[in-house]
Amino acid sequence: MDADGSVSGFVVSADVLQEGPEAVLEMVLHDAAHLLNWVRGVNDTTMRGAYHNQEFLTAADEVGLQWSETAQRTQSRGSENVTLTNPALRRHRPDLAALSDTIPLLLPHLELPSTVRADRVDRLTLRCKCTPARTFRISQTIAAKGPIVCGVCGNLFDEE
Repeated sequence: MDADGSVSGFVVSADVLQEGPEAVLEMVLHDAAHLLNWVRGVNDTTMRGAYHNQEFLTAADEVGLQWSETAQRTQSRGSENVTLTNPALRRHRPDLAALSDTIPLLLPHLELPSTVRADRVDRLTLRCKCTPARTFRISQTIAAKGPIVCGVCGNLFDEE
């Protein structure tokens, strides 16, 4: 944040670029929802930022993200991941095409993560065995604290 309180930069990590255009757009819109709430002075997370609350979901909806209707929200933990809506995908079709053309030009010039290192701050994507699979992103530090079990299928969440 700049001295005047404005945000003057935005980082898209190499691992997100590797996931492709939709992952980049989803990340940008996710952060845009947080920025909307920040500008509005609205707290949009619970558990010291670990989970999203209803305020985040409202802003996420404004920018074209949705929380899965089949996911269970808990009172103490709130909501985890949001995904792109079909209208957002249609609205950003030209942006996705531009990213599809640009990302392959960038990747050869970036240091790409080859293995998960304990000192990296990148987030992991974990997936359970539900159909469809439930996924979420989590910091490596938090994930390393122990196994995470899906409350629906009863299986461990594993790294994608």
